[in-house]
Amino acid sequence: MVASLKSENSLVRFFRWVYAGVDRTIFMGMKFTFPSRFVSPLGFLGMLTFVIFIILGITGAFLMLWYEPILDRAWDSVKNINDTIPYGFHIRNIHYHASNAMVMVALLHMYYQYFSGRYKIRNEILWVTGIIIGVLTILEAFTGYDIIFSERAELAISIAASLTNSIPVLGPQMREAFFGGGFHDFVLRFYSFHVFFLPIFLLGLMVVHFPRFMVFDVPMVMAISGAISVAILLRWSHLWQGQRSMTVLSEKPAVGN
Repeated sequence: MVASLKSENSLVRFFRWVYAGVDRTIFMGMKFTFPSRFVSPLGFLGMLTFVIFIILGITGAFLMLWYEPILDRAWDSVKNINDTIPYGFHIRNIHYHASNAMVMVALLHMYYQYFSGRYKIRNEILWVTGIIIGVLTILEAFTGYDIIFSERAELAISIAASLTNSIPVLGPQMREAFFGGGFHDFVLRFYSFHVFFLPIFLLGLMVVHFPRFMVFDVPMVMAISGAISVAILLRWSHLWQGQRSMTVLSEKPAVGN
């Protein structure tokens, strides 16, 4: 035993120290099991949603370097990212389409869990937190869509503000808190919700939502990763370059007051 310990180099001892340190964390509390038979791809929609969330965080962090959350500069800053910043067009479109994909995959994950009845197997807490995560995911996509402040975003904001104002008792107070006194207030408020408050709430709920036992199917994970890589490469190809007019920036900037 003494001889084996002496033969370990510093790198091995470092990894042993790291493993011992994280052994009591939530990550090590999860148990990754390898299935003995085929597992439906629908069972990986939850993990795929989390992967897309990470992609959104990375691309969003890059976009934050150039985006300006000011009413009269929001549109121009996004246009500058799209047209001037190197690879800005690709980063913004990956972020935009990943946002749509996260909403779609999260809804598919919820439908699968419901219609398969898996939420009934002592998974009530996972179901409740999943519903809240789904609502926050839609709000996250909505706030990100609106801070561009295009014509469609202005229309969406007006409708959302009217619906919020019609909520009994607390409607006017909620409208004032979320939207402010006008268009000059909402951009900064929605930006803070989009990049800070909602992601913090999502991460906290994900910690509770992740099951202790997670099935890890290596071939399926490789297939999903390959599909994501192929989609990104296609998006970066010259075939997609000609479709700039089909993106969100094909609209006109809104005229706020």
